[in-house]
Amino acid sequence: MISKKPIMKEYMSSRSKHELDGHGQYYEMGIKKMMNFAKAKDRAKKISEIAEGIELAEAKKNFFSIYK
Repeated sequence: MISKKPIMKEYMSSRSKHELDGHGQYYEMGIKKMMNFAKAKDRAKKISEIAEGIELAEAKKNFFSIYK
């Protein structure tokens, strides 16, 4: 026999309260998940560019300190 409760409501009622309080993204799907992934990728790229710039600046500083 098919349950009269909607499937999602039945599923949600079986979850513990801490899963539904908004601290986790248990039900994130589709476009939102893709956009969060794209943002994380962009942040990682910017961070690596900054780190690379710092390394180059340190190398340049060390190179010119040889001649002083």
